[in-house]
Amino acid sequence: MGVNLLALARYTLKGPFQAATVVGLLAVLAVFVPPFIGFTFFSLVLASIAFILATILVGLIILTQGSVSGLKVIGISIFGVTLAAWIVLNAPEDGILIGLTYWLPVVILAQTLRSTNSLALTLLAGVLFGIVAISLQYLFWDDVERYWISRLAQSQEVTSPLSQENREQFVLILQSVGLAFVSSMYLLFSLVLLAARGLQASLANSDGFGKEFRALAFGKPAATFALILLLLFIFWIRQPWMISLVILLAVALMFQGLAVVHEKLLGKKKRVLLLVLLYLALIFLSQIAVPLISFVGMVDNWVVFRKKSGNSNDVNIN
Repeated sequence: MGVNLLALARYTLKGPFQAATVVGLLAVLAVFVPPFIGFTFFSLVLASIAFILATILVGLIILTQGSVSGLKVIGISIFGVTLAAWIVLNAPEDGILIGLTYWLPVVILAQTLRSTNSLALTLLAGVLFGIVAISLQYLFWDDVERYWISRLAQSQEVTSPLSQENREQFVLILQSVGLAFVSSMYLLFSLVLLAARGLQASLANSDGFGKEFRALAFGKPAATFALILLLLFIFWIRQPWMISLVILLAVALMFQGLAVVHEKLLGKKKRVLLLVLLYLALIFLSQIAVPLISFVGMVDNWVVFRKKSGNSNDVNIN
């Protein structure tokens, strides 16, 4: 963890005023930056970083101080974001939606991790919520593409009607995004949770998080469920909802695969270089690298690539 981030985390944890101030300012910054700088790639990246950092700090607050403290900070921050969205976008409902969409899952996952002290159970809980979300998505909102086309057409940024060709391309993009939407959110919130847990360990000068992550294992029942779904998808059910479920489980198992790789590379001379290459492959060659690492994670539940040294899945770093 960077020194500046640790300093920001320490200041945030000093008290409710400091926590609400830091999280609220980061969240408001995320709303204000794009309209004032312009909806450029840089402004969107900056806004995303601000909001993700705010979300990580919310997770850290819950992990160290509990849900009550976290909810107080979130309540104040949502008020600030809503006010900013009202002033800048004339859409206060977007501020409430943004706050709940980003912070509610983090509250649930962080409190689950705080209560169970098990990273595996927490990530599996996230998978369960993802399955529920996918079910609701395809039961009640299967025309999400039309909704976003309508929102785009009404947006102030659109100065001319969409052509038929652009509309068709946009629908294709939204269909792809729709299939991976829940899994993308699961990936984001899981990474936020891992960052908050790592930050918690750094503040405590503990190496517990590293041990906890390298010991991550979901178990045979979860792996069997994933395998059954995969076989159903390959040989029988090719519906969009099944594709979304398979992608979600692949992302979850990817974390166990990464835990295997981190454990196997521990102490190796070229460990850092190999890990950098691995993560670059996951980003730029995701269609190949993600299924491969996910397969390693799934098989590990039966083959067990790592030596077991006690129940290191429940490492206390509080």
